[in-house]
Amino acid sequence: MGNKYLIRQCFVAFGFVFYAFCEGMIATFPSVLNPALLSSNTTDIKATPDEASWLASCNSITGLIGYFTLSPIMQKFGRRKTHFGINITIVVGWLTILFANSVTMLFIARLIQGLTLGGVLINCIIASEYCDPKRRGYIVAMKKVAMSVGILTCHTLALYWTWRQISLFAVFPPVIVMINTWYWPESPSYLALKEKIEECQYAFYWLHGKSTEKENELEILIAAQAGRTLKNKRNKCSAVLKLFYVFRDKGFVKSFLLATFLILAVDASGRVYYYTYITEILREIVKDEATAAYCTVVVDLSTTIAQIISVFLIHNLKRRTVLFSTGILSTVLMLAISLTSFLKSLYHFPSYSIWIILFIVMLQSFVSYIGLIPVCYNIVGEIFPLEYKDLAPSVSGISFMTFFFITLKFTPVIIDRTGLHGMYLIYGVCLLLTIFVLYFILPETKDRTLQDIEDDIRGIKRTALEVKPMLEDKLKPCP
Repeated sequence: MGNKYLIRQCFVAFGFVFYAFCEGMIATFPSVLNPALLSSNTTDIKATPDEASWLASCNSITGLIGYFTLSPIMQKFGRRKTHFGINITIVVGWLTILFANSVTMLFIARLIQGLTLGGVLINCIIASEYCDPKRRGYIVAMKKVAMSVGILTCHTLALYWTWRQISLFAVFPPVIVMINTWYWPESPSYLALKEKIEECQYAFYWLHGKSTEKENELEILIAAQAGRTLKNKRNKCSAVLKLFYVFRDKGFVKSFLLATFLILAVDASGRVYYYTYITEILREIVKDEATAAYCTVVVDLSTTIAQIISVFLIHNLKRRTVLFSTGILSTVLMLAISLTSFLKSLYHFPSYSIWIILFIVMLQSFVSYIGLIPVCYNIVGEIFPLEYKDLAPSVSGISFMTFFFITLKFTPVIIDRTGLHGMYLIYGVCLLLTIFVLYFILPETKDRTLQDIEDDIRGIKRTALEVKPMLEDKLKPCP
């Protein structure tokens, strides 16, 4: 691939990556906001512990709405316009927080921001459609690096700024993403699905250039969508009936199950409870507020470094290799944290033992973010059939938001009732069972086109003789 096309893909990828930075700040903001609302010394808005808990988790309610609305919007209006609209919503949410004068206004702001949670999976899907298969892995992995940087930025600013100052700062990144998105071409996959063949050719060649390999890839993409579009025209039905029919499609069901287990693995390994409750978890270990705050920044730095390393791991190693090696190691470390914390609660250990537990917690977070979490998101963006991408994020969003809400709402309860050792034991067992299931059902996706992955999941083998007749009335020379 020429440098010109690499630069173009990187330009588009900047929008995906910086959007993840925005989501990182949204995700970790409750860890900054809630302590301020609960502080007895605050002169600003005050909240009860129950209100603070709901402020952290209420965005999952509208998040589910976002999953069900953003997916059909993406399929109807295209990837570019949808991505632009998501970032407008983020700006509105931050401005509402900035000018909030009551807990009610903060709830409204968090609910507005929750509408964009559906953009997390949608963004993975969009990124997979725009990127070259050989570069897709590490470009999508860069999104997780950016999210870690967003989390680190929010926690670091909290050492010096108030939550209102942070919300003002957070307005600008999504505005930058909107400017970038304005200059994107539309996704070639979307244009092929809508039978806009000439536009599809132009967008595809603008992103990838012309070569024998790329022309073959484009032909297969258009041929597959041509046959699918004809089938859909013959079988028009309502959205409810379509939802019923997709669950009779073995390819979709397998993709949905894969996505559910991948999301469960991500949440069990610490994605949600680390960026929201890491300060509280560390406070349970070190028993000091200031030390926990600075250790939080250290954890954020280590996870950011882990995400950067993950870019190279995902680029050079098989997806399954990265997922299962880091997943098993993360599980072992979680069970080790549970055991050491439990023994410390029973016996009088030396004071330095808290630093051993703290080190294992940081190591477990590092291991999860170096491979398990980013590779799971990579695969989720690769496995859904193109014809069902209006429904896939909506349906998988049920799993995503269910796990998200349960983790945010009940992690503090689990820590309070069972202690730190109970929390790590529960999540460690969940992760172990999830990895066991994925070992038997997860296909390898590295360096494969999205159409090839879809055909593999469906059990379809395409030959050149099958592709050529499907293209005769579709493919035209690109000016």
